[in-house]
Amino acid sequence: MSKEGTGEVTGLLRVAGEDATMADRLWELVYPELRRRAANLVRNERSDHTLSATAVVNEAFVRLSTRMAHEWEDRSHFYNTASGIMRHVLIDHARSHRADKRGGGAAKQELDESVFPSVQADDEGFQIAERALERLAEEHERAALVVTLKVFGGLTIPEIAAEVKVAERTVKNDWALARERLGVFLAD
Repeated sequence: MSKEGTGEVTGLLRVAGEDATMADRLWELVYPELRRRAANLVRNERSDHTLSATAVVNEAFVRLSTRMAHEWEDRSHFYNTASGIMRHVLIDHARSHRADKRGGGAAKQELDESVFPSVQADDEGFQIAERALERLAEEHERAALVVTLKVFGGLTIPEIAAEVKVAERTVKNDWALARERLGVFLAD
């Protein structure tokens, strides 16, 4: 996104809750980036996954729209929140997909093994992963954000560095720390 577009998004975030026209313009500007992030998320899902990137973005938008009146700090704050919401959309979808009434006996899949080793992609596994990520956030909020953006937002190290406004080396250090701490939390 251009520097001008970045400033426009930040400006629109501040007034979108007050003006429907501004909210529509904001949606036009942020949709392509949210769609790209959702596509990265869906690409990492199991092969029989039924939720499309468009559906993830639309569900995230519904959830975000309840927060539109909230005064967003800036573009990065919005996209970081949106990535977390998209993560929850996929978790909620996986939970409902695995519910007994919908064939809960489906074969178990692994979550991203580099971050959540040996955690099954089922309701219990998602809860375990979510608790570990929450514990990490209590100790190292930025490292938890790096995990969210990388694993659930599909961003690369340079994109995360730009988003969080830190050096790439810092993101790499946070990623290493997160993997180590999550391993400890999951072993407890």
